Amino acid sequence: MTPKKQDGSDADSDKLEGSEAASDGGSDDEELSDSSAPEDTAIDASLNQISFGALAKAQASLGLSSSSSSNNRRKPKIKKISPTAPPNTHPPFNPPSTPSPRKRTVVDATAISGPKARDPRFDSVVLSHGTSNPQALGNAQAAAAKNYSFLNDYRDAELSSLKQQLAKAKNPAEKEQLKRTIRSMTDKIRTFERKQREKEVAARHRRRERDLIREGKKSTPYFLKKGDVKKEVLKQRYEEMGAKERQKSIVRRRKKVAARERREMPDMRRTG
Repeated sequence: MTPKKQDGSDADSDKLEGSEAASDGGSDDEELSDSSAPEDTAIDASLNQISFGALAKAQASLGLSSSSSSNNRRKPKIKKISPTAPPNTHPPFNPPSTPSPRKRTVVDATAISGPKARDPRFDSVVLSHGTSNPQALGNAQAAAAKNYSFLNDYRDAELSSLKQQLAKAKNPAEKEQLKRTIRSMTDKIRTFERKQREKEVAARHRRRERDLIREGKKSTPYFLKKGDVKKEVLKQRYEEMGAKERQKSIVRRRKKVAARERREMPDMRRTG
């Protein structure tokens, strides 16, 4: 009978311990609830002080961050690899937008003929040998032109001889050949005289500018352009001509300019 009493006492003791533990737990919960109560009231008070606009902005930012994070979590798209098509060996011809020029250089004659022969008597490299001053080079060129001025007399004599042969010739082919030769020599003489006139005009202008600077009337010289030199030469040439010769030269020059403009005009404008 004694063992039964001990079991009962043990059960009673267990009940007492459970009730004490429950009472302890309840007291702890009460303490926690008592301590968290002022914190909740403080949070509620702070939330009441926040405006609705600030709350809406915070909610919108949270929504954007959540949507961006969800977008970042999306799976990357897998690109579909299409089979490469073989290259088209016969594509259509696309003509260029700019029209092709009327004159086409099929064969470059200068590249085939090679370097041009130079006469050392009139070569600028030979004349400038040992002279670094441009004025000395100009003097050397003038001296060379003076030393070989007899070539001009030979050229004039040859031209007059060709004109006499043309007057006596009866064969049409020979006449045509003589005319072509005379025309070529006349053009060369005219070109040589024009270049000499241009040199004289440029030298005269340089002397005038040098004198003005020496007198103190100018501080910096003015150099003539090539177009200005050509205009001055043409003006002097017209002044030396007579009235009839000047009129013929003007008409000839106008025809030459008109022919050049007509030659350079596009086909569409000319035919239309």
